[in-house]
Amino acid sequence: MVLIIEVNQIKKIKKIRINRTIFFVLSVVIFIFNCSDQSLNDEQLSSSCIDTKEKLWSLSNLSEFEKDKFNLLYQERFLSYIDEFKEAAKLNNLDWELLAAIAFQESQWNPKARSATQVKGMMMLTLPTAKSLGVENRLDPVQSINGGASYIAKLIDEINFGTSTGDTISIALAAYNLGVGNINRYLEKIQINSNKEKFEITWDDLSSFLTEEVNHNELTGNSTNYKRGIQAVDYVTRVKDYYYLILGLGCN
Repeated sequence: MVLIIEVNQIKKIKKIRINRTIFFVLSVVIFIFNCSDQSLNDEQLSSSCIDTKEKLWSLSNLSEFEKDKFNLLYQERFLSYIDEFKEAAKLNNLDWELLAAIAFQESQWNPKARSATQVKGMMMLTLPTAKSLGVENRLDPVQSINGGASYIAKLIDEINFGTSTGDTISIALAAYNLGVGNINRYLEKIQINSNKEKFEITWDDLSSFLTEEVNHNELTGNSTNYKRGIQAVDYVTRVKDYYYLILGLGCN
């Protein structure tokens, strides 16, 4: 189980208009603030940031190959759009590192990405979702980033389940991947089966349900062994992994 702490402002949750942070980071995040401590000399600053990056990167379950590829694409692709991510996140009261992590999971920051199911762009929006968000060209990176930011912010704000900010955001990420209609249906089943109130249902409850009970027949109607529920859990896990890496790269 991932230990969750609050470190920065992130998103207005539910009806309480309180800025909070993203969810995934252990207490090592406090080292980040050392990177801006003007009392440190250059050597100490460099050593502190290296240590911070190593600790944050150790939280990721990705292989070294995946981390190296991520680092390469961060330099070659992401930095060209970092200002756009920061601006879109600010407009939607999000943590920009969260938004960037979602984009990497969706497209590896490729503004021209396409899938066989016709989702497109940096944030891989469906056509109906893009239209609802006012995105006219999904392959335009700025439109896609802003559309994706608006969409995940909307999901976070509308999720009425979860015991914490971390639960709410994790559930919203699953909805981004699997569809909000599906996720709401599963949450309602969990609520009925467990006799829990909405605010008592955790991401662990949903992830267990997706992993153990959501089968391919319900979601795809075919006889394959592929489980979309497991894919959604993996999606959330990998977004968290990329979030760690981005935080580590932000200390330099």
